[in-house]
Amino acid sequence: LVGGLILNLMPCVLPVLSLKVLGVISYGSASNATVRISFIASSLGILFSFLAIAAGLTGIKLAGSAVGWGIQFQHPWFIVGLAVIVTLFAYNLWGMFEINLPYWMGGFGTGGSEGDHHSFGGNFATGAFATVLATPCSAPFLGTAIGFALSGQTSDIFAVFAALGLGMAMPFILIAAFPGLTSRLPRPGNWMITLKKILGLALALTAIWLLSVLAVQLSLNAALIVGALMAAI
Repeated sequence: LVGGLILNLMPCVLPVLSLKVLGVISYGSASNATVRISFIASSLGILFSFLAIAAGLTGIKLAGSAVGWGIQFQHPWFIVGLAVIVTLFAYNLWGMFEINLPYWMGGFGTGGSEGDHHSFGGNFATGAFATVLATPCSAPFLGTAIGFALSGQTSDIFAVFAALGLGMAMPFILIAAFPGLTSRLPRPGNWMITLKKILGLALALTAIWLLSVLAVQLSLNAALIVGALMAAI
């Protein structure tokens, strides 16, 4: 549980959680119910993703294959896809483009005009995406617990991964329980434009880190080609 909580401070996760903080600030005078739904959705996204990973690793283990934490980062195409997504998020924060969700999708889970900007599905996806980026950072801190889980029974795997998910979702759960905490944040203003640019830079640095992983896996030329294509956009 504590290990999952620590994941929120890792460089892989912090840029994504920064997006969530920016979203919280934009709520302004939103009702407590709206804030609760938002953070509950993100918490469920985190927990669901950890349990989905546990189920996948359990299936691979039952099939007789060797499994390891962060195994998806061993596939170059996964790293390329993730680098593309993170780069597009950075461009979005820099104001290069915006994509509006359909009205029916925007209002899912919250309803009304507030839901157009803070949908249940969008907040759920934020939690799930943070989990994907957390997996490589967790290895140095949680290797023993994860190694024990993978060497034990199916119940051990799900118990450990559920605890990791709850730990990582703990900040969201606390704000969902006490929505008044959001009122202590600064009011929206022009300073948010500068903040968005800084957060976009953090995402761009995350993309560069992903390309450095790709350079080790394939070659420096492959990483430079992908980087050049993303810059050309």
